[in-house]
Amino acid sequence: MEKIIFVSPGVSNFLKQLVWVLYSEEYFGFEEDANRYVSRLRDAIYNDLPHLTHYQTPPQLKKYGNYYAKLKGSRRTMWYVFFEKKENRYLIEFITNNHAPQSAYLNKL
Repeated sequence: MEKIIFVSPGVSNFLKQLVWVLYSEEYFGFEEDANRYVSRLRDAIYNDLPHLTHYQTPPQLKKYGNYYAKLKGSRRTMWYVFFEKKENRYLIEFITNNHAPQSAYLNKL
């Protein structure tokens, strides 16, 4: 059965702004490289999420979704994608990384 991925408007806006943040904060020297990084992250959400290990979200972060999955961004960055799922449908509600305060609850696992 085909998996259907929906991304909330908040996550969509976050990914659009992430390109600017990565470039303006000089994580990438060229805007095209920041665009490529975010495109790979977006592609991983749409293509890989159904096949990744799904973890139960800790109680402190349940407001972001009942499940989360990990996506490797780089040697130093792990992305956490929070979502709801029902049968073959996924709703991506929040995304953060290991540099954000929320990750304190995930890094203990």
